[in-house]
Amino acid sequence: MKVLREPLFQFAILGVVFFFVYSVAADRLASRESATIRITASEIELLSATFQRQWQRPPIENELENLVEARIREEVLYREALAVGLDTNDMVVRRRMVQKMEMLSQDLALLADPTDAELQAFFDDNKEDYRISPRVSFSHVYFNADRRGATVEEDALRALAEIRAQSPPPQSAPDRGDRFMLGYDFSDASTEEVAREFGQQFAGTLVELDPGWQGPVLSGYGLHLVFLEKRVEGRIPNWTEVRDRLVMDYNRTRSDRARDALYKGLLQKYEVVIEDDAIPASS
Repeated sequence: MKVLREPLFQFAILGVVFFFVYSVAADRLASRESATIRITASEIELLSATFQRQWQRPPIENELENLVEARIREEVLYREALAVGLDTNDMVVRRRMVQKMEMLSQDLALLADPTDAELQAFFDDNKEDYRISPRVSFSHVYFNADRRGATVEEDALRALAEIRAQSPPPQSAPDRGDRFMLGYDFSDASTEEVAREFGQQFAGTLVELDPGWQGPVLSGYGLHLVFLEKRVEGRIPNWTEVRDRLVMDYNRTRSDRARDALYKGLLQKYEVVIEDDAIPASS
């Protein structure tokens, strides 16, 4: 239902849940009836199942008794820690409780799966985030500027002329230049992949080249002659092609909005006072 996705509705439900949980917890801690520790059959089954997952066998009788004893010990120490206020002003506890509050709001936001209409609308608002980069298949000849010095460009142009003079020109000619540690032939590489290997300037120039032998092209390593075999232009896909990614991104956005809505709603209950000069003015 659409109403389940509305932040205000989610906040209202959260308020009811938190009020109920707080009331129950407060009543239990305020009364000495809470001194009763009840270990239910279902809790013992859970302890046994947890043991079996870890050790690949059910616990024997004394092992199960030890598990129950450990559970009782944990509950006793936990309750006494609360009673003496060990959770107060503990930064780790504070952060964990904040995280759990935020997780509650986020879980509520994801009660309903996004519809196709919602996903398409989200995609339409963020199309550029899903653009598929151009892809290229190419080989290159490398000329080391440090080794060749002032003659590097002249050497590259001479080699380019010799390669083009061949009939037909080769599609790969690494022996015409210098040794290159990253290889010479690249197939169906994205511009991001090319940029990681050769630098952004080289990748930007490469996608503008015509097919065949071109150059020299500058990279962070030196100069290159490039045989561009194939280029596939970048494009914005249909939203159905990236549906799985859309669902994750859309749900993350919904979770963030629900978390912010919860905070803004709860903030209205408080008066926030910041002492004068507590925050130094920027110079």
